[in-house]
Amino acid sequence: MNYKIIFCIFLIFVLLEKNLISDEININSSNIKLLEEGNIITGLNVKANIPKKKIEIEGDESIYNKKDSELTIINNVKFFDKLNNIYLEGKKIIYNQITDLVQTFGKTFIRIEDKYYVYSSDLFYDRKLQKIYTNKETVIKDNKQNIFNLEENFIFDIINEVISSDKTNIIDNSNNEYSFENAKINLKNNEIAGKELKVNFMDSYFGNPKNDPILKGKGATSDDNKTKIYKVAFTTCNTENKSCPGWELQAGEFVHDKKNKVFEYKNSWLKIFDKKILYFPFFSHPDPSVKRKTGFLPPVYGSSNNFGSWVNIPYFKVINEDKDMTFNPRIYADDKFILQSEYRQAFEKSNLVSDFSLNNDGKNTNTHIYAKIDGKLNAKTNFDFKFQDVSNDDYLKIHNLSSSSPLIENESLLTTKLNIEKNIDANTNLDTNFTVYEDLSKKDTDRFQYILPNFTYTKNIIIPENYNGNFKFISNGFQKNYDTNKYESLLINDFLFESNNIISQSGFLSNYDILIKNFNSYTENSSSYVEKEDYEIFGSLLLKTSMPLKKINENSINYLKPIMAFRYSPNNTKNISNKDVRLDYNNIFSHNRIGTNEIVEGGKSLSMGLEYEKRNTLNRKIIGFNIANSISDKKNDNLPTKSKLNKTRTDFVGNLSYYPNSILNFDYSFSYDENLNGSNYDSIATSVNVNNFITNFKFTSVDGELGDNEIISNETTIKLNEENFLKFNTSKDLKNDFTEYYNLIYSYETDCLIASAEFNKKFYQDGSLIPDKSLLFTIRFIPFAELKPAAASLN
Repeated sequence: MNYKIIFCIFLIFVLLEKNLISDEININSSNIKLLEEGNIITGLNVKANIPKKKIEIEGDESIYNKKDSELTIINNVKFFDKLNNIYLEGKKIIYNQITDLVQTFGKTFIRIEDKYYVYSSDLFYDRKLQKIYTNKETVIKDNKQNIFNLEENFIFDIINEVISSDKTNIIDNSNNEYSFENAKINLKNNEIAGKELKVNFMDSYFGNPKNDPILKGKGATSDDNKTKIYKVAFTTCNTENKSCPGWELQAGEFVHDKKNKVFEYKNSWLKIFDKKILYFPFFSHPDPSVKRKTGFLPPVYGSSNNFGSWVNIPYFKVINEDKDMTFNPRIYADDKFILQSEYRQAFEKSNLVSDFSLNNDGKNTNTHIYAKIDGKLNAKTNFDFKFQDVSNDDYLKIHNLSSSSPLIENESLLTTKLNIEKNIDANTNLDTNFTVYEDLSKKDTDRFQYILPNFTYTKNIIIPENYNGNFKFISNGFQKNYDTNKYESLLINDFLFESNNIISQSGFLSNYDILIKNFNSYTENSSSYVEKEDYEIFGSLLLKTSMPLKKINENSINYLKPIMAFRYSPNNTKNISNKDVRLDYNNIFSHNRIGTNEIVEGGKSLSMGLEYEKRNTLNRKIIGFNIANSISDKKNDNLPTKSKLNKTRTDFVGNLSYYPNSILNFDYSFSYDENLNGSNYDSIATSVNVNNFITNFKFTSVDGELGDNEIISNETTIKLNEENFLKFNTSKDLKNDFTEYYNLIYSYETDCLIASAEFNKKFYQDGSLIPDKSLLFTIRFIPFAELKPAAASLN
């Protein structure tokens, strides 16, 4: 009787409220059915709640088996484990209240405490043991952007945050890949232990995107401090379509010291093309995240007729965050030495680089010091300062120190200079420098030149728009002492108006420049300017007109532009006849074609030219031809002789270019006599690129008043295959039948290995240097080291 009463109450509750309530589970559904005498309860649009276990479940369909205490939810399943802060989504799950086990079917997603995200299928979630496991492929992502791809069997111990997997592939937040077998990963402590490790670094991890860096090991352990890998093979070489890497480093043990950011190798062999070459009991280098690290740099070996045999053993020292230095001693075979160092320091608004050395050749002690500092004094003021000094005139040349220091740009000229550039406002700029030159090729006091100061002040003056142009004021000047007793002081003021382009209805494009120049000087013993005081005012007008024409054909586009420039100045030109200025097509129409801003070109002249260009429909240039000539109303012997501007007619200057296809390029620049009786300047450059053969020739001939020389040079490269190259370059003075140099280079180049044999021969003599022949072998392991065995000196 009691059973019937209870059942009736239960049935009434279900029918009226459509809600199932028991001690264990509450089900809210839009359509509930009782089957098998009430042991099976089904529903649609289900929301289930198990208060004691703090579980909530949603889905499209539900089946509750009271006998087995199993709840099945189908389609759009959402499982909320509020006790453990775990959320699950899937197509179908079965939850057993007795075993507290969740089984999913089909694609499954699990979120664990917003720390881990699991993507899998057909897995088990054991709430009692707090473990997730399956034999299906699974992906776990953490909130640090790391990805764990787990193949075959895996178990995730949620409490201890440990993953166990037969096969594991990890992609870290730098896109490096790590593969393990039988791996255990402690996510809490970042500890990893596994066998048969394979690390695929991101291709550009070591700086070269063409690399395919890979590291393999038999076993590995890793934590926050160190990663240890045993029986390691490492290379950066891309081995696609190759039987073996160009180089490989095999080590008994590899350690990545994460705190010190160092890769360490113990008991290592360097293999080149699968052959063991060098053994290292211990070898280390900074990991790629390190920009600076104290330690030895690759040594450099060298030998030549001038320097003898030597070795550089550089040592890099990080002093602190803003200071470091490179100690670079050079030891010669005859016990001589050079102690060279480079010191660098970064300040808040500037950077310092200095290079200095000490040498003892058995008789004398030689030194040099070069320093450069540049930076900002404030937001509108930049500065740079350099200082150069050497104790022996030939010291830099004899030891070729420019090859070991980027600061040494000229071994014959020392420069000490302070430059300050100030942007006063958007339209005003002041550039000032103080300079001392020392020419080591000269003797005594004549070697010094002082320019104190040298300045340029520029002001863009705002004018009404209806003026249709720009107005500038430019002032520059200097004080100079040189050749012991020569002094020059100049102040030059320019007032320059530059018009906007004016386009006429007929299609002419015109513009004009008006220049007023104020020249002031005071000199003593000068060979360039009037003695004592001199004050001049010059004026100049330059009017340029052209008519750009364009014709479109079926297969090409043709451009033709006649150009004319009229130049007028009422002033006489100061004598600059000896100035080394050559007229060419690039400067014949410019305002300052005489190569100096101290004076203007006097008199009247008319420059006329023609430009022609032909392009194909893809806008690739096929032919180009430019020619121009300048005509003056009278001779002017004060203008530069080499420019021919001193005559009533200059040379015909121009250039011709021809690019018939991707194989052949041809460029020709010329300066023909005004009567076309001969050429005073010819420069021919041609390039031939046929398959794997590339050769470049350049021929320059200078005659008459422009000079007297003929130089031909060639650079040829033969690509034997993708990795092997032959290169040859030479230069010869044809007038004197004198070969200046030639170099022959064989190079083997891959993404990770460069090996070369280089034969150099120089046929010059300069001070203490004598003609030199050398043979140099170089091998470079990218990205780590470069080895240069001693070059053989050929006598």
